[in-house]
Amino acid sequence: MKKLVLLVSFAFLSLFTSCEDDEKLVDDFVQENYIVGKWYIKQIGAMNNLNTIVYVDYTNDSTCEGDNLVLTENGTFEENSFEVVGSACENFQTNGTYNLDKNILNLLTVNEEGETETLPLSIISLTYDAVNISFTDPDTGLLV
Repeated sequence: MKKLVLLVSFAFLSLFTSCEDDEKLVDDFVQENYIVGKWYIKQIGAMNNLNTIVYVDYTNDSTCEGDNLVLTENGTFEENSFEVVGSACENFQTNGTYNLDKNILNLLTVNEEGETETLPLSIISLTYDAVNISFTDPDTGLLV
């Protein structure tokens, strides 16, 4: 009987210790920010008249680096849009800050008048190596 009480006590103590370790793991867990990184545009799509998104491959001039969006850990972004001008490849860069509110990635820039402009991007899906976003083009009003 003594052995049974000792065994049950040991099992209870192990369970209690195990729960403490699990709680510590939960407290120490840090979720990785998958949105941070350098994202290259691979495809672009637009809604057609049948309310279906049609995607086409997005290509840059072969002499230029691919257009990209760089999101940093400290909440800043850099949008790089490359274009051949004359015989050289030029980068038309936009810098600003961003914030993530659930599935909305807000890109904030300051215009020439000093006013903050926001471009909200809806994150449709996000994995370790791909993100699918949609937004309304401010120039055309079309869903992209």
